[in-house]
Amino acid sequence: MKLIKKPAHVLAQKIIADIRPEFAACYNIPEHHRNVAIFSCDNDDVAFVAADDATKKADILVHHASTFYVGMKGSWAKYGGCVFVLLSGPKVEDVRSGLRYVNDFVENQCALATFDGIAKFNCYAQCIPRVGTYYGKMLNIPADSAYAYLLGPPIEANYALDKALKSGEVKLARYWYPPAKVNSSGGIIYGTESACRSATEAFIQGLHYAFENPLEINYS
Repeated sequence: MKLIKKPAHVLAQKIIADIRPEFAACYNIPEHHRNVAIFSCDNDDVAFVAADDATKKADILVHHASTFYVGMKGSWAKYGGCVFVLLSGPKVEDVRSGLRYVNDFVENQCALATFDGIAKFNCYAQCIPRVGTYYGKMLNIPADSAYAYLLGPPIEANYALDKALKSGEVKLARYWYPPAKVNSSGGIIYGTESACRSATEAFIQGLHYAFENPLEINYS
């Protein structure tokens, strides 16, 4: 069993300085955050984790991050990608820094992958050592916790998620009911970094077993 990393890319990005109050009200942006950055990516899950990661490094807030229905195929534009993310910050340089960290994570740090020799099987299983303010606030994950973002095809992912939850002292913070907007399923779990790393490995092993044994129903 070998995971082969798949590339992900930011496809479009823009900064809007000194936004109008009525625009800020649409996203409940605080008054002292007058600057926003927006971006799209060719993988929504990577974009979400990248945005959360950026909140640990730049003075920004994530106000909106949403997947387009049917993913890339639903985009109205060549560079629309499959997700829309909006960040805000007190200064233009703050949101510019946020975008730099997002780009670095998407291009160099994400764990989007497939299994070696399997033509059609995508998964995203990554342990993040420390949660950012985006997921920390949204999912009530303690600030000193690690988390693991675990996603794959619905049947395989649910089988594997059970393995991850049984691997150690971790808790489920979010669950995606299948088929989700892009026909996937999975969840976000949190705990210590070591527990989340063990859970991530258990998830990957569970995915592989479920894919290799699609009709096997023995307890395991």
